[in-house]
Formats: sequence, C-alpha cells, structure tokens
Amino acid sequence: MTDKEVKLSSKNQIVIPKEAREYIHLKAGDKLLLTVSTSGHIMLWKRPESYTKHMKGLGRELWKGLNIKEYMENLRKEWK
Repeated sequence: MTDKEVKLSSKNQIVIPKEAREYIHLKAGDKLLLTVSTSGHIMLWKRPESYTKHMKGLGRELWKGLNIKEYMENLRKEWK
C-alpha cells in the first residue's frame, strides 16, 4: 500500500481510497478511531469488534525474541 493523497471537502469530509479500504477490509458502516499525535499527524484505525479479543496475546507475539533497545533505536531513526 502506497501513500495516497486525499482532499478535504467543503463539508470537512474525506474519501478513503478504495485501495486503502480493501487493504484493511473496511466496509460501509465500520467504525474508525481517529488519533491526533502531538506533532499534528492524524491516524485512522479500524475499530476492533472486541478490544479484549484484539489485545489478547498481542504483546507476547509482538515482543517475542525482539531486542527492545535495538527496536527503539531503529524506530527513532525512521521518524527523523
């Protein structure tokens, strides 16, 4: 999925490109979460049907065998 440019309408609405909707299996009626970072970036997340099911075991899989210090250093480099 590559970056896509969208335009804010006069009614303050945007259209999420078809490619993005298909990539995250988004359909009409799905709920989204909007996060605004302190640096002004807007992020949209597909709201999970169940937060409990979504989070269960997530940390174990994400961090298994991961060098946290190295991961954080690489993440900081990406944001520069």
